[in-house]
Formats: sequence, C-alpha cells, structure tokens
Amino acid sequence: MSTTIRVHEATRDRLAQLALTTGKPMIAVVDDALDALERRNFFAAYNYRYSELRDEPDAWAQIEAERDLESGPLLDSTS
Repeated sequence: MSTTIRVHEATRDRLAQLALTTGKPMIAVVDDALDALERRNFFAAYNYRYSELRDEPDAWAQIEAERDLESGPLLDSTS
C-alpha cells in the first residue's frame, strides 16, 4: 500500500538527488532515512539514560559491578 505525502519542493528535489546518486528508488531513500532517524533517536535516549545513571552513584556502582563480573575470562565449556 502506498500513500501520498506533501513535502516542500526543495525536499522533493533533495530526495530525487539522493535517489539518483544512490541508485535507489525514492521510497527506499525515505525508508533508509526513517531507519537512520529511529536509530539516532534510540541511541540519544539510551545515552541520555546512561548519563542519568552516572549521576546516581548507587545505580552506577551496580552497572560497574556487572561489567566487572562480565568482563572476566570465558570458561571453556568443552570439558
């Protein structure tokens, strides 16, 4: 299913240029752009929450303890 959306003419021109230079259809360029924006928003929220945790000494100490525990050598399970 497809639908029509309104964009500024300059935006449409930029989209057409990206489609031309990448060899992808314009809808694929839009999909790629949305994927990139979703990833950027996810990691911005992720990083923000980590910065909040760094401001909470007890919570950050728990994270550091987990990291220390997980960073040890892996045991060979082929015994």
